[in-house]
Amino acid sequence: MPNILLEFTPNVLDPVDFKELFYEIHKILHEQGGIKLDSCKSRVSAVEHYHIGDGHPSNAFVQLTIALIAGRSAEVKQRIGNTCLAQLKLSYAKSMARLDLQITVEIVDIKPEEYFKYPEGSLTPQ
Repeated sequence: MPNILLEFTPNVLDPVDFKELFYEIHKILHEQGGIKLDSCKSRVSAVEHYHIGDGHPSNAFVQLTIALIAGRSAEVKQRIGNTCLAQLKLSYAKSMARLDLQITVEIVDIKPEEYFKYPEGSLTPQ
């Protein structure tokens, strides 16, 4: 835990080193949320079919979803969200300048009684 999903539209211009970006996000989660680096699982997906607003080809998005076991305070989640947003803005600066790019971060709480993991031991929020 956590599960991290980065989605983006294929018109995003920036060549992103996802391994490096995910490492930075994992560090943020570790430093801001007390999450073990080894517990972070990240993946990326280019969204083939999408429609934003009026459908103009310059409309684009980058969406980061972070699913965490419930229990962290609103302040911790605010720090994580704001710091991740700042990191994404650095990574997608070229697209921000040339596209109508929306960058969003969503932090989702997962009920511990509805999440199952092997091996056990890393599900308790700190």
